[in-house]
Amino acid sequence: MWRFRVRPGYKSKHLLVEFRGDHHSEGFPNVYRLLARALGAVGVPYPSLGAASTGLTTDEILSCWRYEHGQYLVDDDVWSLFIHASHNNAQIMADIEQALLVSGLFVKEEVDFEAYK
Repeated sequence: MWRFRVRPGYKSKHLLVEFRGDHHSEGFPNVYRLLARALGAVGVPYPSLGAASTGLTTDEILSCWRYEHGQYLVDDDVWSLFIHASHNNAQIMADIEQALLVSGLFVKEEVDFEAYK
C-alpha cells in the first residue's frame, strides 16, 4: 500500500497532503483520476502560468481542481507530490484524506505537527 500524510505546511496553519515514496514509480495510483472520480472534481485553468510552461521551466506541474467544497492544487514535481488548498482547507483536506483511504490503495502516516512550526 502507498502512504500519505496530512500535515501543516512549514510555518503554516494550512494543511496539505504529502504523498510518500516514489510517485513516478510503476504502479503508483493515478491520484488525479482517483480524486476526480471520488470527489467529482474537474480540472480548471491554473490562475497564473500555464501548466505546460511551468513544467518546462521548473520540472513541476501544477494543476487546479474544483469540486463541490472548493478548489485544490496538485503540485507534482520530480521529487514530490503534494495537494494544497487555500480556502476551506480543513474540509478539502478531510475529503481528500477520506477518498484516499476509501480507495484501499493508501494508508495514512501519523505526523508530529510540532515538527512543522
